[in-house]
Parts: sequence; structure tokens; C-alpha cells
Amino acid sequence: MSGYDVSYLPYNLPANSSAQALRLAEILQIEPAVVAGISEHDVTAISSVILYRHLDRFQKMEVMSQIHAIENRRLAGKLQSKVVDTLVNPQWGIWSLSNEELLADQAFHTAVDELASLLGLSASALGGKDLIEELWKQRKAGKASIAVIVIWGAVYFNKRELIKANTEVSNRSQLQSSPHY
Repeated sequence: MSGYDVSYLPYNLPANSSAQALRLAEILQIEPAVVAGISEHDVTAISSVILYRHLDRFQKMEVMSQIHAIENRRLAGKLQSKVVDTLVNPQWGIWSLSNEELLADQAFHTAVDELASLLGLSASALGGKDLIEELWKQRKAGKASIAVIVIWGAVYFNKRELIKANTEVSNRSQLQSSPHY
């Protein structure tokens, strides 16, 4: 069965398939135990999942057949879940974004982060803890408190998304155009 092996991916991956499986599992946020001892065919299936959003209808059917052929049912289930996640919302699998989408996402979150910094807003765990402690002392949350929580949450969420985008950009060793990326 053909597929989209690791050579189609924009990542700098190790040479042997077990190390490739571990690195791809890290990128897809799959537990290392799930990919322990998998075959080269399974590594190709993982690569195909990363490319899934960019394939045509027939190629997608081929990838799903490849996933169904995996003997490790736990891995097959995880890969099916990753495919569905990226179809529902590509942001749930930032690794599925094309280079153009990824760079646009990074630029957006950077702009929001810079605006928040200019306004003196920051979102840290310590700041969130302080905010919760202050609300707890007051024992009530007025409109202003709720607005502060919403703004803090938005800034915090944006910062997390920016970190994810920056990590993915640094993971990709080649931000070049390809038929699938």
C-alpha cells in the first residue's frame, strides 16, 4: 500500500522508523507508549494523517484504509480521532495547517499579544491566581470583575495559541511549498 511517508513532511526527522514514530507522536500529542514497536507502515500512516487535510477525496480514502489496516487498534483509534479533530477545527491540530495558514495564525496571535502588551495586559498563571484570590475575597463577581476575567482569559488563551504556533514553526525545518503543504 502506498501512502505519504515522512519525506512529504516539513519536519527534520530521525533516520530510523522507531525514532520517527516517537517524534511524530510528540508532534501529534500521542503518548509514546502507543507508538512503541510500530511498523514502518504505521509510521507512514501517521505521516498521512498529518497531510490529510491537504489531500483530495481519493487520497483521503486511501489514508483511511491505511489507518484501518493498522494492527495496533489503540494507535488506529488515535489517528482516526486526529483526522476528525482537524476536519472539525484545523486549530485543534496545528500540525495539520499549511505553512501559509500557520504563518497567518502566528502573525495574528503575535499582533494580539503585542496589543495586549501595549495596553499593559499580561496573562500569567500568577496573575490568574491573584485574580481568583481577589474575587474569592470579595465573595461576589460584579460586571467589572466578569469583564476582567473575560479579558484575562482571552489574553491567556491568545498567549497559549501563540506559543503553540511558535513551537510548530520551529518544529518545521522547511517552510517551503510542496504539493501538500
